[in-house]
Amino acid sequence: MEKKIVKTENLSFKLSEIPLTKKGLKNLLNYRIPCLCCGLEMLHPDIYSKLMLKNELSGTATGVIHILQPLENIMHPVERQVFNMFKSMSAKYPDKNFKELLLLKKEVHELALVKIQSAIFNKISFYRRILPKNVARQLRKLMIKTNDIIFDPVPHKPFSRKIFINKIKNIIKNVENKKLKEEILEYARRLPRSSDEVCAFVVKNTRKPSNIIALNLIHSAVGTFEHLQPKCMNGMNNSLNFALECSYCNNSRHHFPITVQIEENPFMPQNAQTQIEKLISLYRRGLCKKEYIINLKQILFTLSEGIIDLDTTRLNY
Repeated sequence: MEKKIVKTENLSFKLSEIPLTKKGLKNLLNYRIPCLCCGLEMLHPDIYSKLMLKNELSGTATGVIHILQPLENIMHPVERQVFNMFKSMSAKYPDKNFKELLLLKKEVHELALVKIQSAIFNKISFYRRILPKNVARQLRKLMIKTNDIIFDPVPHKPFSRKIFINKIKNIIKNVENKKLKEEILEYARRLPRSSDEVCAFVVKNTRKPSNIIALNLIHSAVGTFEHLQPKCMNGMNNSLNFALECSYCNNSRHHFPITVQIEENPFMPQNAQTQIEKLISLYRRGLCKKEYIINLKQILFTLSEGIIDLDTTRLNY
């Protein structure tokens, strides 16, 4: 049998075969698997796909709440807060849909969001005093344009956190002081996301149809295949390089190394251990492959530079 080889900058080992097919790995999500990174229970993607086909999600909030109620326990904290807000508001406005309810809350949440954003922008603007003049000028232009957007009640284009961070990266890319660059980027990354702040969720989702708002309440919890070694760094596209993570943690990581993911999620090593314990339990029931668990332990240890050192002694009991 052909040897399958995982090779990364810091990693090289062999297994006689792929431990699990994608179908087999996906099947594990039927058993309340916690996310490798955040530790929250994940939703099987097939359940999410079926919900996408439900026309009822565009209907009144009361009807949608009835559909989503069984999934409340797997919603992430911000989404659960919004869901509870919908439950409270639907009692007063039983004929309104999710979009209409959010529009009633938009103004107060928009002001709260702008307050958070402007405080972060002021901290970023401070660095104009210590950056090279040409970089400081570019940063000044960006901040003026950005402030015009967030303080305009009806901007031509809404503010995009992702675009803003990319522009910041491009402006400071040639700055020699790496610590200074990282400080600026760290402030930019603190800008609220819809999965971090209720106000950001409300403002962002008022621009979306009611059925998409409903789906966004559970999208963060959908189980995904996380490429432990990113594909852009020649990471393999099979279970030798896959871990189960929720959609939120997977998307938040981007292409950063696992060590960076741990810095932003300091409980990740403990959460990874919780997941491995669940996988060992499934192995003992004949539902998971021992080889997959051993491989996951090895690759996480290597890519995390030893920070994630999973205890798999229960495999031998």
